[in-house]
Amino acid sequence: MAEGADVPGRYRYEWALFADWCTAAEVSALPASPLTLAVFLAENPAGDAAQRRRVAVVNRIHTAARCPAPGTVTAIRLQLDRARTDRAAVLRARVAPIIAELPVVGWPTGMFGRRDAVILALHAAGLRAVDISRLDRRDITIVGDGVRIGGRHQLHLYPDVDSGGEAVIDYVAVWRQWEQVLRMVQEHPSTRVLEQYLRAGALPDYDGRDVSGPVMVPIDRWGAVPLPPWAMTPAAITSVMTSHLAGTPARHRPLPARPGPARSSAEPSAVPGDDATALSDTYAAGVAARSAAHTALADVGDVLDEVEDRAEELLRRTLALLDNL
Repeated sequence: MAEGADVPGRYRYEWALFADWCTAAEVSALPASPLTLAVFLAENPAGDAAQRRRVAVVNRIHTAARCPAPGTVTAIRLQLDRARTDRAAVLRARVAPIIAELPVVGWPTGMFGRRDAVILALHAAGLRAVDISRLDRRDITIVGDGVRIGGRHQLHLYPDVDSGGEAVIDYVAVWRQWEQVLRMVQEHPSTRVLEQYLRAGALPDYDGRDVSGPVMVPIDRWGAVPLPPWAMTPAAITSVMTSHLAGTPARHRPLPARPGPARSSAEPSAVPGDDATALSDTYAAGVAARSAAHTALADVGDVLDEVEDRAEELLRRTLALLDNL
């Protein structure tokens, strides 16, 4: 397929240009990486229509060869769609003050604020609701003072700055604050532990380990997330984005602190991290029990369906016997 004779005539000029450039750059033309295609477009400027045709041809040849099409990633699409890029720039200016006002402390307001900040930041970076819903935590990594979104996006997000040189959207801070919550939920599924940390306003630092799981998870009014976690739907993510942009975000009422066990006056009060080890052991056992129950009851639905089918069959036979009397 990489040879000109194997390429349909209407694609030969664009493909030959790309293949020759790859040969000169000593990189693979088939399969080509999204980075290769991006550099090719940058070093061979042309009008928007010509660039879009080049990407379409490269994608077509890759698809015919059963290779991943490099031009489908979000970074390439943004590079080719100036109107979309301009809209994203305007959107970033709109969401920056919204993100700055979102709470990161308090229960469960801080949890909602951290999550919504990531949704708005990713949307302003050019991702659609469906893209955000499909993101895995391993797709997002902190690189220096920026955030890299891998997978089918290949975006590098660096802090936007205003005319005074101050960061408008600090993607690293926004992501780290939410990643701390996700990590805490994973290690301490009980909301009590997370509540203690968010009320105190300090969560353990992100340790950089690769952990799989959805980036965006639903949160109920009490601050609980599903176990095991599942991703927010695109519709739910869209609702969060549009409500903030319209100035009518959901109002999450702060919950009063839960009463703790009675303590003697001589006993020192605990700070959020003092009993973390004991809580970890207690809730780890609880999580293990819930996980075992989840596995043991996984086929309950099928069993109940089978019972229902048998009951219907018995009823049918009974009615048939009555009809014959």
